Amino acid sequence: MRTAVESTVSVDIYSQTLVSGRGIEEAKVASGTAKTIKKNDFTATIDVTGLKPNSEYAYFVSVDGKPTPIAPAPTFKTYPNKEKLTPFEVVFGGGAGFIPWNERMWNTLDSRRPAAALLLGDNVYIDMPEVPQTQRYCYYRRQSQPDYRRFAARTPIYAIWDDHDFGKDDCVSSLSLDDPPWKRDVLEVFTENFVNPSFGDGPQHPGCFTSFSIGDVDFTLLDCRFYRQNPKTTESPTMLGPHQKAWLLDRLKNSKSTFHIVASSVPWASGTKPGSKDTWDGFPEEREEIFSFIEENKIGGVVPISADRHRSDAWRIERPDGYDLYDFSSSKLTNEMSHPLMRGSLFGYNEKCSFGSLQFDTTVEVPTITYRIINIDGDVTATACTTSTTRCPAKETTFLAR
Repeated sequence: MRTAVESTVSVDIYSQTLVSGRGIEEAKVASGTAKTIKKNDFTATIDVTGLKPNSEYAYFVSVDGKPTPIAPAPTFKTYPNKEKLTPFEVVFGGGAGFIPWNERMWNTLDSRRPAAALLLGDNVYIDMPEVPQTQRYCYYRRQSQPDYRRFAARTPIYAIWDDHDFGKDDCVSSLSLDDPPWKRDVLEVFTENFVNPSFGDGPQHPGCFTSFSIGDVDFTLLDCRFYRQNPKTTESPTMLGPHQKAWLLDRLKNSKSTFHIVASSVPWASGTKPGSKDTWDGFPEEREEIFSFIEENKIGGVVPISADRHRSDAWRIERPDGYDLYDFSSSKLTNEMSHPLMRGSLFGYNEKCSFGSLQFDTTVEVPTITYRIINIDGDVTATACTTSTTRCPAKETTFLAR
């Protein structure tokens, strides 16, 4: 929560099933209070516990004891647990420059009532890493829009950055925490505007990388900029840095879920940006290390997703010693400019703004992920379906272009 000045903020959560039939106070199931402080750009995070899984709730906000109306009244649904699985949808994308006539995209996303949204970089376009005032302005401009506010008020949003909201176009960094000297400050602003479960892996290993689970699906979101070495001047460069890479491999190896989504801000597949080293093509040894680790440890159900290119598409990554991987990519949430479709992709779409949709169903005998490309008008433009058995490689993948 963000306020205009330092304030005491509180949230009261109500069971929707009780609100309709009983008094409002009897329906209250949880509450929490915090104080926004200037040091954190007048923000605060309120932790509330004791909610039931897979349940609908409504909530109300007060600032300094005065109710703050939010219209429509926000509601949310908690995640299913592994004991009672249900199908769910997650939406994702990047490339969300502030284009006023495309801000209706947040209404399109909201209409699907997804379990979560993954913003995979270029969530705003700043390109001024040494000017925190400009960074904050770019976030405020988006957050002040009613379309985005309505969406964010009832949808869990997890975010990583890419070049335009970390540094500048195609920027690199280093393994040092202080080179370039502005990177910690940029991360601080980022943490003031998103509520990931974690930011990095402790104070000695900061970043925007994070992880969480929904039911029988694990999600790992990577920071592809904070530790990135220059692939043009470094032999065997790393994009993730040694600690983040070890963190990723450990999370993959110890995952017990049916599917594991691994999100990168730049494409995994080769040929997505011909001639460029800004994608994983600039870090082929590290990419191969990750993919080989999946095969050597017989880790099934891994699905890479990505962003960066101003289009939505699907790519097959052939693995002769394991099962083929499929890179589902989308990064034209609100951007005006499009990147051309590539012949190497299985299919793609760049006519209008679009996003990726992942529909999970792990309740059936053969669990399924369905990837859809959906445009700003809510039209499905292409569909890919991946099936997998628990902890086993994907058995088959079918693609149907619409």
